[in-house]
Amino acid sequence: MSSSSSSSFVLRYFPIHARAETIKAMLSFSGTEYKFETPEWPQQKSEQPVGKLPVLIETAEDGSEFVICESYAIEVYLARKFKLSPGDTAQVVARQVELRSQLKDIYDYAVLHKHASPDMKEVFWGVFSSLATDVVKYHEKFLAENGSNGHYFGDKTTYIDLAAYGTYRFLTDFIAETNPDAKEFFSKEKAPLMNKVFEAVAAEPTIAGYLATFD
Repeated sequence: MSSSSSSSFVLRYFPIHARAETIKAMLSFSGTEYKFETPEWPQQKSEQPVGKLPVLIETAEDGSEFVICESYAIEVYLARKFKLSPGDTAQVVARQVELRSQLKDIYDYAVLHKHASPDMKEVFWGVFSSLATDVVKYHEKFLAENGSNGHYFGDKTTYIDLAAYGTYRFLTDFIAETNPDAKEFFSKEKAPLMNKVFEAVAAEPTIAGYLATFD
């Protein structure tokens, strides 16, 4: 897939594989070149909208800028801009939000567990384990209903495929250093159809730019 956008993009985030994974994957998959900036923190915190990252800055040909923060908002914008949404019907839009929200919950509890105090680590691990088990079961069923073809919707890569892959890479590259068991919930044995999605995304020619960020 190649981008038809004539805009230039800057993505600001920390030099880690975490909340911006899906955004990076979407930009790469769409064939969009972008500049990745890592602001000095907390020195440049006040320069960001509401003092948070990630931030996406799009500059149009006429020089006008569109600045947006919050990872999910950026993802929704890029999905619409690059036609990565599977459809616009009320049910499809709602399902897309549902699936993405579940993946985000997994991310959030994995981070909470990673940074928890010793007395809370077991609590957050229990929540993460239960949630990951339920989400995998639900997503496997949804993928089976779509034909077990390596895609959540239809027969091509869409926003949710990229979000699932970004979440998986986050778990295997960021969380695994402190808790290698986290990625086991998404193993080929426990999540065979989700792994077909991961493999399909990784095989996309334009995703190479995103994969290079892990080198």
